[in-house]
Amino acid sequence: MAYTLTAPVRIKLQEYGEPIVHQAKDIDLRTLAETNKRWRKTLGLSRDPIRVEDIGNGLLKLRAEAVTGVVRIGNTDIEISPKFLSATVGSWQTVLWRILTVVEGSHLDENLTAAHQLESLSIPDLLAEMFLSSYGKGAARGLPRGYVAEQRAGYTLRGRLDTSRLGEWVARPWVLPYVTDLLTDDTALARLLRWSAECLAATVKAPSRARALREVVAGLAHVGRRPPQLLEAQRISLGPQHQGLEAARVVGLLLLEGSGVHHTSGEHALSGFLWNSDTIYENYVYWLCHRAASQRGIRVNKDGIKFGQLIKGDGSKLETTPDVVFHDTDGFRVAITDAKYKRLGSRPKASDTYQVLTAGHVLGCQRVSLTYPVAMNRKPTVWRVSSALGGNDIELTALPINLMRLTLSGGHEALIDIIGDWLDGELFATK
Repeated sequence: MAYTLTAPVRIKLQEYGEPIVHQAKDIDLRTLAETNKRWRKTLGLSRDPIRVEDIGNGLLKLRAEAVTGVVRIGNTDIEISPKFLSATVGSWQTVLWRILTVVEGSHLDENLTAAHQLESLSIPDLLAEMFLSSYGKGAARGLPRGYVAEQRAGYTLRGRLDTSRLGEWVARPWVLPYVTDLLTDDTALARLLRWSAECLAATVKAPSRARALREVVAGLAHVGRRPPQLLEAQRISLGPQHQGLEAARVVGLLLLEGSGVHHTSGEHALSGFLWNSDTIYENYVYWLCHRAASQRGIRVNKDGIKFGQLIKGDGSKLETTPDVVFHDTDGFRVAITDAKYKRLGSRPKASDTYQVLTAGHVLGCQRVSLTYPVAMNRKPTVWRVSSALGGNDIELTALPINLMRLTLSGGHEALIDIIGDWLDGELFATK
């Protein structure tokens, strides 16, 4: 297999940012349309993640919406930074990576993170480091082997009689058609690992990393080149003795999901890695809240709450689903927060305020908050909301989460402490 040394063209976009004008000759519009269609379906988006407008004179206008990550269109890489970070700041990939390590399953070795300058690594390179580290640990004990059914015939029954070939038996009754199970190294996992190593070797920037990946490919030369189908790959499970390969398996699934429409024919050009920004942020806030609650011996959940007694007309109960509800040790609801993947101005939008205040009123929680992603330190803002109907006051907090802290050591812990301080009431000491 040939490995190109041609550096891809790179276009930097910011999610919901100003459109970028670029030369049309660098972008295969047919491939971009196919990629948009697939990512729109995969991520459940209402519109194309990369908007394209032909403005004439061989120029295109590009804009990204609702996604962050990296996508490859032919020989062009499109990098999409989150809307709260600048595309010109190289550390946005570090922030996204650290969030993904917990949202996607915490498979990254923290020693690996501390030992490298993440700002200098692309997402494929980070995935390659994760893959190589896992493969090095897991393959030292050998890859899992599996059984495959094979049709055979002979004078002795060495398996189970193959009833689908009874016609052959009637014609030659002295030869028994049978199916036997053979132990093989050519498993779905091995094929996924080989294919993943080939994909990454053709995508990473560092030559030394590409060489290490090609060595993995050479070591798996005895297994098939085609990866398993996505559903088959998702069913792969590892026994206790092979858990070291779990991170490599997860990388393989990520690659398979982002591999485009040609992976089954043996091509190794990845179309990219895109994530739904709103979903990623919401899941990360839930993880932060879960960690903060666990440190205090309380718990969190996210359940739909039905309320309101129907007293007239046709209809059903009303419903609200806060992103995070905190329960104390006795099971009582004590606080609510909603993750808002929006820019925080001087005050929250009215619709967001009404939503969380309604949840607080219905669930009996006097402490509610809205968490916003920001790129610099910012103090929380607190409002006391009084009831004109004689109810208790509700304290509403706009809680900024500075995700740029994730570029520093102990970044996750610092953000967990912000949630914890709010839970402990330290933000309301002056009320």
